Amino acid sequence: MGKKAKANIEGLGEDITLEEAQFLWDEYKYRHELCWKLIFQVTTAVVAILVIPYIRLDITKSVGLWILALPCLAIILVVFAKSRLTRELEILAKIRTAHRERQGQKHHIAWTSDGHFTRDVTRYLIGLILVSIADIFALVYVWWPI
Repeated sequence: MGKKAKANIEGLGEDITLEEAQFLWDEYKYRHELCWKLIFQVTTAVVAILVIPYIRLDITKSVGLWILALPCLAIILVVFAKSRLTRELEILAKIRTAHRERQGQKHHIAWTSDGHFTRDVTRYLIGLILVSIADIFALVYVWWPI
């Protein structure tokens, strides 16, 4: 099949080239993997930042309350990651919708929902912020008095 080969999408009312269908699938995979990569990167960075005060107590005591800058930095990092992920998730949602429409038409797959990936990612990032806030309280009220 050459460049002009067509993939007839039944009931969609249009033909798309195999290259266009492949592009849609590749873009879907790329955006999905990118979102997961960003989630893992921000999680790793936040966990690393949050455990620093507990690794070396002597350093924590010597810098005093400035150690609270670390959980604040973690919160800022999550907020920045959320803004970046929001853009990627919007693009992914558009591609996912187009991909699922074509799957439904061609293979009669009934998608009952657009998925909850965006909602779950948002909840996860809010959870990271809450863990960072809890770390501030732990440092001030539990760890610091020791």
